[in-house]
Amino acid sequence: MSASSAPPLHRFPMFRTSDSEELRRLASKLLGAVRLDLTNTDQFRALVNLINLEEIGLAFAATSCGLTSHHLEADYIRVQIALKGSSTTSAAGETTDIDERQFGITPADIPSQAACNAAHQRLTLRLREECLSQKLSALLGARPKSALRLSPAIAAESPYAKGLYRLVGFLAEQLDSDATAFPTAVYRELEQAIQIAFLSASRHAHSGALEAQAKLPDAGVVARLEGYIEANWREAITVERLVVEAGVSGRSLFRAFERSRGYSPMAFVKAVRLRHARDMLLSGDPTVTVASAASACNFANAGHFARHYRETFGELPSQTLLRGQR
Repeated sequence: MSASSAPPLHRFPMFRTSDSEELRRLASKLLGAVRLDLTNTDQFRALVNLINLEEIGLAFAATSCGLTSHHLEADYIRVQIALKGSSTTSAAGETTDIDERQFGITPADIPSQAACNAAHQRLTLRLREECLSQKLSALLGARPKSALRLSPAIAAESPYAKGLYRLVGFLAEQLDSDATAFPTAVYRELEQAIQIAFLSASRHAHSGALEAQAKLPDAGVVARLEGYIEANWREAITVERLVVEAGVSGRSLFRAFERSRGYSPMAFVKAVRLRHARDMLLSGDPTVTVASAASACNFANAGHFARHYRETFGELPSQTLLRGQR
């Protein structure tokens, strides 16, 4: 997460309080906490920020004192990422540390307990198992016959965990900049990317199937999907949509693109959008700016857009815009 004076998700406050009794009431009403025990409550402060998107939720929580909370079962999986200090989560008789070494996973539909050290700060990613199953079905080409059965921890240093962390941090930064500044497609694709990253980073009943080599589809699938992407680049391009269009599993799609083109289908989506952004910048339209072209082409971050643009076309988008205005 980038350094900032404001806490993550500050645009989406759920509550802020310096009253321990008020915290108990709010935690019971809003977070399903049936019991809350606090220690060292001098100069006590607590805050929770939360946003729920279409398929996932993201929260930031911080307390100035030690805290133990007992929760009713929730209808979502919680992935807890420590930003400062440490904590534990306990469910189904198993306790998991949450610190700089690992993320903790609290399953859905099971009562749980959380214990946080003083000055602890964390992000909590909320995921719905039904949505994860849909992503898994698209990747595997068939609906899983059994539940995920998630392991309770993710090693923070694993490459997939680092990717998940970067995606969650990027989403939080974009939401804090201006949640209404980007097309809905941007957030739909970010939600998908985070869920797929979680399925790759975590260990679960279907990890082996995800890691097995996928079959190659027929040669025409890649060209057909490229045509589909060219026609629908303004919309959210998700794995589920590509799977429906191609009639093969997501893993087979990715392997086919890598084998025949040397890049992924999502890399092709980015290339198409960059090309359309270039056309906008060269159009000579006085209302076009670098930021408006980036947003119109579903790039959530102007800085990232400029970097990708320069890597592709050898110049900054601002330079292209100047040439288009001559």
